[in-house]
Amino acid sequence: MGLGQSLRSVVGQFGGASDGYDDYDGYDDDAFAGSEESDRASRPLALVRPERMEFSLVTPQGFDDVQQIADSLRADTPVIVDLQTCGPDLSKRVIDFCSGLTYALDGSLEYLGEKVVLLAPHKVELSSEAAGGLQEGRFFNQV
Repeated sequence: MGLGQSLRSVVGQFGGASDGYDDYDGYDDDAFAGSEESDRASRPLALVRPERMEFSLVTPQGFDDVQQIADSLRADTPVIVDLQTCGPDLSKRVIDFCSGLTYALDGSLEYLGEKVVLLAPHKVELSSEAAGGLQEGRFFNQV
């Protein structure tokens, strides 16, 4: 039974002749039953994946290395800055530069460790929650 026939029978139950639906031809559901399946069969399947994200790792040995950090961030590439081998003065200058850079480019800055910083461009969202049901270093079903 098609949609048009269903409508006619429902309208007929409620006094359909006076409602003007008796002339409704509608369409037949049976005529369209196989079209969706044949449409799917003719279309190739496409694999949808998230865009691959590449990071840049910079271990500054001098203040001149901040140029590489700025160039990577301007190219919308997240940058991991490892300051573990830097002295305290250079580390402070690099952090000051990175915070100003992320502010100017509308990015974000996140501390990954004591002397490791992640700079993310404006189009990358950082989250402190682990993906896949992990929180606080435990599996989702552990208490």
